[in-house]
Amino acid sequence: MQVTLLPGNAKPWDGIEVYSFELAKRLSNKGIYVIGLRISSKDDVFQYNKNFEVDYVKTSELQGGLGYHIRTLEMVIKKSRILIDSDIIHAIGGYYASIEFFPSSKKVATIIGASSLREKSILRKSLRRIYGSLIYRFASLYIVPNEIIKNEVKKYYRINPVVIPIGIDINGLKINEKKDDIKAKYGFNETDKIVLYLGQLVNGKRLFELIRSFKVASEKSDNIKLLFVAWGYLKDQLKELARQLKIENKIFFMNPVEYEMRKYVYNIADVFVMLGDSFGDGGISSAVMDALGTGLPIIVSKNSSNIVVVKDGYNGFTVDPQKYDEVASAILTSIENKEVFGKNSLEIAKKFDWDIIADEIIQKYKTLL
Repeated sequence: MQVTLLPGNAKPWDGIEVYSFELAKRLSNKGIYVIGLRISSKDDVFQYNKNFEVDYVKTSELQGGLGYHIRTLEMVIKKSRILIDSDIIHAIGGYYASIEFFPSSKKVATIIGASSLREKSILRKSLRRIYGSLIYRFASLYIVPNEIIKNEVKKYYRINPVVIPIGIDINGLKINEKKDDIKAKYGFNETDKIVLYLGQLVNGKRLFELIRSFKVASEKSDNIKLLFVAWGYLKDQLKELARQLKIENKIFFMNPVEYEMRKYVYNIADVFVMLGDSFGDGGISSAVMDALGTGLPIIVSKNSSNIVVVKDGYNGFTVDPQKYDEVASAILTSIENKEVFGKNSLEIAKKFDWDIIADEIIQKYKTLL
């Protein structure tokens, strides 16, 4: 079987690229030949392993969102022979728009998230739904990661997707080094208890609430530290708030790390916190999934889709981000119960192992052949 993935990537950054990369690895390990297509400034081919190649396709240098879509269409046209020869064409997220009208009965679309779910305005929500209903058409199979997105697209896009969750690379999150050695490398002491946030420093993530909650927790525990592994336009404002609260010496900012290096950041943490509840599109945070696979206690907003994998009092807590005492208590209790909560997170993570997810997707592929 030959599968073409859009986008293709051997060094992913965001959720769509990670999905494509991890799926490609598993498919190739199971004897399926995978070709990933990616727009580029020059033509090139990178052979990741004997069954997985990434084709970099030279396109125009158009910029912006519209420019990116045009370049993706150029790529599809240039690589039409590969698409025609493939047994399955699988596009993730908005990349499906580039093959919507490609004449094939073997197209698969994974809808990572429904952007309509993040909109507050009724008008903007309606426009997003109309746009989604126009983009996702003519595929033979639609995949969504959870029931939240399924209900949205089934009702407003008028398609009937199957639910196959996003996977977790559990083995890829394991480390051989000692945790204390890694902590020292990043400038922390052995006794430090690290509260980790990994994501973007943008509105909707409840980052100011996180800092205020951490302030409360830090008054009850001297050795806890808050680590932001992220970048974004709120960085200076967050630093200023930390200074005003006089906890700037307990809050650390680190630039995002390469995908292969993320395991070290997760493994020095004692609890992972993701309080965002108004920026999501129905998908579970990929950072939350990685925290799950690392075996960390996790704290999320009770109004987010992350509650699908975080069970209150079992592997973490679901909280109201605006209740600082509640969040602070969840942080301290999670650290105290790290071993038990972490073990429970790993038990949940096993259900989402990428090998299991890939097998489910392969079975769906076979129904189209």
